[in-house]
Amino acid sequence: MKAPHATTTPDLLPDHDLAGERPPKRSRLDKMREARGLKGLTVNLPAELVDQFHAKRKARGQTANEAIAALLRTQYLRKR
Repeated sequence: MKAPHATTTPDLLPDHDLAGERPPKRSRLDKMREARGLKGLTVNLPAELVDQFHAKRKARGQTANEAIAALLRTQYLRKR
């Protein structure tokens, strides 16, 4: 490997990986989501709305995933 200030010294190691291309490592969470058939969804909402949502779902004893899934099925994805 050449020094950063050297201008005439050739680099001893190639620019590419000798083992070839490697696929990126997947996290345990990604593997779990795939096994369960889940996909992630990120939304940005006003803090006041989020606080109201969490208070309502806790009163009903739901997890955030269950509450969002129920809202999507009954309100947003319903047939009209």
